Amino acid sequence: MELFVIRHGEVDLNAKHLLNGRNDSSLTEKGINQARSASETIKELPIDVILCSPLKRTIQTCEIINKNNIQVIYDDRVLERNTNSVMYRPDSSINLIEFYSPNNDIIYHDCEGFKSILKRASDFIEDIKQKYKDKSVLVVSHLDFCKAMYCCLKNEYDINKIISFNQDNCEICKYIL
Repeated sequence: MELFVIRHGEVDLNAKHLLNGRNDSSLTEKGINQARSASETIKELPIDVILCSPLKRTIQTCEIINKNNIQVIYDDRVLERNTNSVMYRPDSSINLIEFYSPNNDIIYHDCEGFKSILKRASDFIEDIKQKYKDKSVLVVSHLDFCKAMYCCLKNEYDINKIISFNQDNCEICKYIL
């Protein structure tokens, strides 16, 4: 099984280096262009199904990149981290070790911890391995879920490697399951 994972195109909060979350940000002009560029690669990939976060920025990205009119299934499991009260804070204001610790379900009183995201990603991976074992799947998601997918698929839980892993807007990662 081939699994492709793409992060949504740029939104204003990304450009301003502010924490995002479960809001309905729209793509910037740069984000639209990133998605258009990625669509040229994606149209050549043997994708059978697309699983997409139901947030506006991922839906917009998906609509742009899906030139081959592949079936899209919206899935809450691939949503962005629920940041609650830390949403819109500067990226630089968070402690990355706490933010990406694989040991915390909740951080900063009400922000979803990375452990919770890892659990979602692990359950999601096991499910798609069963449902789509002979298929190629594209996931359209968000940075922290992309990080969690990387961790689960590579069995990599070292905090420094989690922090250093980055998937740029509209960057496509390929995994073989």
